Amino acid sequence: MFKILRIVFCLLAAACAAVTIFIFIYFQIWGLIPLVAACIFAVLMFICKNMQEREETKNNPPPAQGDFITGKPDKDV
Repeated sequence: MFKILRIVFCLLAAACAAVTIFIFIYFQIWGLIPLVAACIFAVLMFICKNMQEREETKNNPPPAQGDFITGKPDKDV
């Protein structure tokens, strides 16, 4: 679900960014409206990306890894 929303918001942000140039040329200050819309869609895209990654990590947690301080992870965990 989040992957589809990411793609949709990405396309909408790109479309708004492309339209912004022409609106600035012909209608000057009114070009801020699609610019703001593009920023909002970009933020929504990144929110969906974070939610998708959080959901994937919850469903399939990464394997335990040790480091040079704690050593190897226990097999029981």
